[in-house]
Amino acid sequence: MKRALLAAALLLPLAGLAAGVALQETGARGASTWRIPVAGYDPRDPLRGRFVTFRYQWRVSGPAHLCRDAGCDLCLEDEGRHVRVLPKGDSCPARIDPVASRIALTYAPEFGADGQPLLAMSRIFVSEARAPRLEAQLRAGPMQMRARLTRDGRLINDRLEPMGRDQP
Repeated sequence: MKRALLAAALLLPLAGLAAGVALQETGARGASTWRIPVAGYDPRDPLRGRFVTFRYQWRVSGPAHLCRDAGCDLCLEDEGRHVRVLPKGDSCPARIDPVASRIALTYAPEFGADGQPLLAMSRIFVSEARAPRLEAQLRAGPMQMRARLTRDGRLINDRLEPMGRDQP
């Protein structure tokens, strides 16, 4: 009896991990791929690993003030160069849920870059070997984020690449 309980106790976390991976993969299976212009910096925090933090370079339209209290969704348009702000739950063929996507939104019409009322920041983990090269590329020229948009509205950042690269 003790062996059966021990085996169950050891296998339960593995079963939970496998179920979580299966759910993530199922959700990402039907995802569409987008290439979104970004600008950013690499804040080298040794306690958190190597992250590249970036700002999506979207042209924003719609009632951006809805995003003040995380009460908005975003609708990707124009091949990822434009977002339209929607009330939470409105339908859109390419809807982004900022909370599920871990996108930090700041509504700041007086401080917005390029006159944009909404700043959208995110980050992606990169290996220590790739971090210096990506940092140099971000400084040198325009970059884009290759991301997948799932049916449930999660935008999953896959990789940074130079602007204009169209291969999958």
